[in-house]
Amino acid sequence: MTTILIVEDEAPIRELLAYVLRDLGYNVEQAINGREAIERAEEHRPDLVISDVMMPVMGGPELCRWVKRELAPAPPIILTSSIGVHVARGTGADAFVRKPFDLEELEEAVRQYVH
Repeated sequence: MTTILIVEDEAPIRELLAYVLRDLGYNVEQAINGREAIERAEEHRPDLVISDVMMPVMGGPELCRWVKRELAPAPPIILTSSIGVHVARGTGADAFVRKPFDLEELEEAVRQYVH
């Protein structure tokens, strides 16, 4: 079963994404910041990571660079933020979805990277 790691410090957004992705048939792991996401990624080896950009402790850009450097093979990463796509540049992210996101747009982005 495909595993998706959701990294989001805002619980309502994280829970909504988890609900939608589970409903689509994916296994979902969750983390509240980049540091916790590293622990989950090492343990569960997700097939895809969806991460917010701005979080306490460790943000999405730092997490993205760590995943691309340390996990082999590195899963695709979708970064999300309300502040614009420029925050994803130079991180190695595979895609960017602007917040507030349209769930259909997010589902399409997920399907692009996992089958």
